[in-house]
Amino acid sequence: MRKYLVACVLSLIAFVALSQAKDGFIDLSQAKWNTAHGLRGEYEFYWKQLLNPGEFEGKERTYFEFPALWNDRVVDGKELTAEGYATYRLRIILPQNKEYSLYIEDVYCSYRLFLNGKEIASNGVVATNKKDYIPYWKPMFIPISVKNDTNELVLHIANFDHSKGGALEGIEIGDQDYMASKELTIMSYDLLLTGSLIMGGLFFIGLYFFGRHDKSILFFSIFCIVYSYRVIGFGYYVLHSLLDLSWQITTKIEYITLFLSALIFGWFVNNLYPEETKKIYWDIISVISIVFIGITLVTPASVYTLLVEPFFVILLIYLLITINVYIRAKINNRPGSGFALISTGIVFGVFAYNILVYFGLLSEWMAASFWGYILFFISQSLILSYRFAYSLTNAKNQALKASEAKSDFLSTISHEIRTPLNAVVGISHFLLQDNPSDHQKNNLTSLRYSAEHLTTLINDILDYNKLESGTVSFEEINMDLKDTIQSIYYAYQTKAREKELNMHLEYDESIQVGIVADRTRFSQILNNLLDNAIKFTRKGHITLRVILMEEMIDALKIKFEIADTGIGVPEEKQEIIFERFMQASTSTTREFGGTGLGLAIIKKLLELQGSQIKMKSKVNEGSTFWFEQTFKKATGPLKKKAALPDAMDEKKLEGKRVLLVEDNPTNVMVAEKFLTHWKMKMDVAENGVIAIEKSGNSYDIILMDLQMPVMDGYEAARTIRSNKNPVPIVALTASALLNVEEDVLMAGMNDYITKPFDPMELKRKLIKNIL
Repeated sequence: MRKYLVACVLSLIAFVALSQAKDGFIDLSQAKWNTAHGLRGEYEFYWKQLLNPGEFEGKERTYFEFPALWNDRVVDGKELTAEGYATYRLRIILPQNKEYSLYIEDVYCSYRLFLNGKEIASNGVVATNKKDYIPYWKPMFIPISVKNDTNELVLHIANFDHSKGGALEGIEIGDQDYMASKELTIMSYDLLLTGSLIMGGLFFIGLYFFGRHDKSILFFSIFCIVYSYRVIGFGYYVLHSLLDLSWQITTKIEYITLFLSALIFGWFVNNLYPEETKKIYWDIISVISIVFIGITLVTPASVYTLLVEPFFVILLIYLLITINVYIRAKINNRPGSGFALISTGIVFGVFAYNILVYFGLLSEWMAASFWGYILFFISQSLILSYRFAYSLTNAKNQALKASEAKSDFLSTISHEIRTPLNAVVGISHFLLQDNPSDHQKNNLTSLRYSAEHLTTLINDILDYNKLESGTVSFEEINMDLKDTIQSIYYAYQTKAREKELNMHLEYDESIQVGIVADRTRFSQILNNLLDNAIKFTRKGHITLRVILMEEMIDALKIKFEIADTGIGVPEEKQEIIFERFMQASTSTTREFGGTGLGLAIIKKLLELQGSQIKMKSKVNEGSTFWFEQTFKKATGPLKKKAALPDAMDEKKLEGKRVLLVEDNPTNVMVAEKFLTHWKMKMDVAENGVIAIEKSGNSYDIILMDLQMPVMDGYEAARTIRSNKNPVPIVALTASALLNVEEDVLMAGMNDYITKPFDPMELKRKLIKNIL
C-alpha cells in the first residue's frame, strides 16, 4: 500500500513538472486530453523587442514567468514598467496529427499570436510606439491543427495605456471538441446571466412604477441593469462579439459600472433597512464611488485603472457593513432579513473567489461565478418579493380591519338611528289608524313618509356597504314572475297617482312559467328604477315593460324596461350617474333629494348576476332604463308575494301572551300600542337576564331585542333554548351587521324583523311564528 502511494505521489510530481514550462519548453506528450491544460511557466522573454518567428537566432534570451505582469519586475537588472512591448516564446511537445484549440484571454492591452511561423490570432494592433498601437480586449478560442511533435508559440504584447502591462491570464490548450464546448458554456453563462439581470431589473422597475413605490425596489432594479454590463462587457467580453466598440469606451464603462454598482447597491441596502443602517457609512462610500466615477470619466486609463485594488478594499469593508446591517435586521425580525443574510454570505463568497482569481491565486471556475451570481440575485429578489408580499398582507389586514371598523360603525349608527326611527314610524302608523282629522292626517302622512324616506336612505347605504364588501349572496327560489311584477306595479301605481302621473304595465303573456331568482334583490332593482322614474317625472307617464327575448329548454331570457317622460339625463352625464353618490347635477339633489346610491346599487347587483343596466335619455323628454337577464325555469311550487293578514288571521292573535324584551321605553310604548290593539297580552323584560327569569312562564311568543345592557338577546335566546323551552322567539334588530340573520338562527331564534318595522310586517311575523 505504501509503495502504491509513493508511486502515485511521484507520478503526480512528474506530471506537474511536465505541465509547467521550464526554460521556454513544455512537454504535453503524455497529457490527458479530457480537459484543458494551461501553458504556464517560464517563457523566453525579449523586452522591448517584437521578434517574428525565425528571428530568434543569435538573440540574447531571458526567461519570464507567464502569465505575469511586467509592473516593477526586474529582468537582467532592469526594472520593467507597465508601458512597453515584448516578445514571448514557448516550444510545446504535443501528440502529432491531432486537432486542438488554444484559448487566450485578454492581455494588457494588445497582442499577436503565432504558431509554427503563422499568425493565428490578434487583439488590437501591437506596435513599438503609442501612435501606431491600438488596444483591444477580446478572449479568443483558436482552432489549430498540429502536424509536428514540437511546436513553436510566439506572442507579441504591447501596452501604452493601462496601469498594468503584460498578461494576467494564461493560455490554455485542449481538445478541439472540449474547447468548443467550453466556449459555448462561457457564452451561455454570460448571456443567460445578462438576460436574467436585465429582465429582473425591468420587472422590478415595473413593480416600482405600477405597484408599490418602495425605493429599495427601484434601486435594486437599477443595480440589476447596471451590473448586467459587468457580465456581458467583462470577462469573455461577449458584447464585443455583438458590437464593435473602441477599447477606450468599453474600458471606461467597465470601470464606471463597477463603481456605480457599488453606489446603487449601497442605496438599496440603506433603503431596505433604514433603521439598521448608519447613514454616515453609506454617505462615505457613496462619495468615494462618485469620486472614482469622476476620475474614470476625466482621466486616461493609466490613471483610473489604478483604482481597482483600493476599490476592492473598500468593497470588502462595504460587505462587512452590509453583513452587520442584515444581522441586525434579522435580530429585529425585519421582513426578508433571512434571505438578506443568505444573499450576503453568497456574495461574500463570490467576492472573495473573484479577488483570488484576479490576483492569480485560484484558477477560474466558470460555474462558481455563474451560480454564485444567480443565487445572489435570486436571494435579493426574494427579499423584495417577501417585502412586497408582506406589505400586501399588511395592507390587506389593515383593509380588513378598516372594513370591520366600518361595519361596526355602520351597525352602531344604524342601531342608534333605527331605534328612534322605529318610534316615529310606529306612532305615525298608529295615529293614522286612530281616525285623525284631515289636517292631522296630512301631517301624519308627511311624518310617516319622511321617516320611511330616511329608512330608505339608511338601507341604501347599508346595501352598498354589503355590495362593496362582496358579502352579498343571492337566494334561488321558485318565483311567480307575473305575481311579483303585478305586486310591484300596484305598489307604485298609488305613488304615481299621488303625483298625477299615469302608470302602465306591459307584461308579455308568452311568459307562462315561473323563474328561479332572488325575489328580494329582483324587487329591489325594479323598486329603485320605478322610484327614480316617479321621482324625476313631473308630468306624463311611466311604463313598466316585461318582454320575453328568448326561451330555451331550461331557461328564459327576459328584458325589463322602465320608461318615463321625466327630466332626462344629459348625454355627458349618462355614465357618471351609475357611480356612487353621483347625480346628474347638484340641483337634482336639492330638488329631488336622494343619496345618489340607487343606480350604483342596481349596477352592482346586476353585474354580480352577470347582467348590465343600460339607458337612453333626452333632456326634458324622458329616460328609458333596461336590463336583460337569463333565469332558470322553475320546476317546483312558486313563491308569491305574502298576502297581508286578514281579519281572520288577526283574530288568532287575540289573547296570546307576548314577552317583549326591550330596554328602550319608547319602543316598549310603540309595541304596546300595536299589541294591545290586536288584543294581545304583553309582558316586558328590560334585558336578557330578566327575560330568562320570565321565560319560564307560559308565553306564546317572545319578541327579543338584540342589543341590550346586562345580557344581549343572543345569549338570552341561547340560555332559553338550553332550558328546553320551545317558545318561538322573533328577534328585533336595528343592526346593520351582514351576518345578523345567520347569528339570529344560530342562537336558536325562529325569525327576525328589522327596525323600524312596518306594523303589518310585525303582525305577519307574529301570525307566522306563534304556536
